[in-house]
Amino acid sequence: MCACTHTHATPARRNRRRALVIFSTSLLLVGGGVAWAAWSTSGTGAATAKATTADSLVVGPGTPVGTLYPKPAGGYGSGTVGAVHTTVSNPNAYPVRITQATVGAITITPALGKTCAPGSVVASTAGPMTLTSPIALAANAAPAAVEIPGAIEMISSAEDGCQGASIGLTLTLTAASA
Repeated sequence: MCACTHTHATPARRNRRRALVIFSTSLLLVGGGVAWAAWSTSGTGAATAKATTADSLVVGPGTPVGTLYPKPAGGYGSGTVGAVHTTVSNPNAYPVRITQATVGAITITPALGKTCAPGSVVASTAGPMTLTSPIALAANAAPAAVEIPGAIEMISSAEDGCQGASIGLTLTLTAASA
C-alpha cells in the first residue's frame, strides 16, 4: 500500500462494489426493456360477429274503441271514432318504433236477429296508414296497449242492422328499429 494519509479499500470490498454497480445497471437495463416492450406490444388475429334476425311483433286482436256509426259527409269529428285498440309486444333485443298500420280482413257480427252487410265497415285508408305519432316499444317489451286512431269507418249507407254489431279485424303493424 501507499504512504498516503487516506485509506484504500481492500480488493474484496472493491469487488463487492463493482458487482453491485453491475447488478444495478443490469437491472435498470432489463426493467427498461420490459417497460418499452409493454408500450410497443400488439397482436393480430381473426374475429367473427353475427347479426341478429328480426322477430315479428306480436299483435293481439284489434277491436274498435268507442262507438262507430255511419260516417257523415263532413267526416267524424273525433279521432276516437274508428280508432282500433290492440296489444303489441316486441320480442326483439332492441327497441322499435311502429310507424304504420294496415287494416286487413274485417268481420262484422250483428246483434241477435239483425243483419249487417259485409263491407259496411271498411279501413279508413286503403293500404298502410302512416301514424302521425309513431309508437315506441322497448326491447323485449311485454304486451302493451296500443291505439291506432281513425283506422276504420262505417260507410254512410250502412243498414240499421249494423247497430250494436261487434266488429273484429286483423291489423298489421310496421315497425323499424329505434
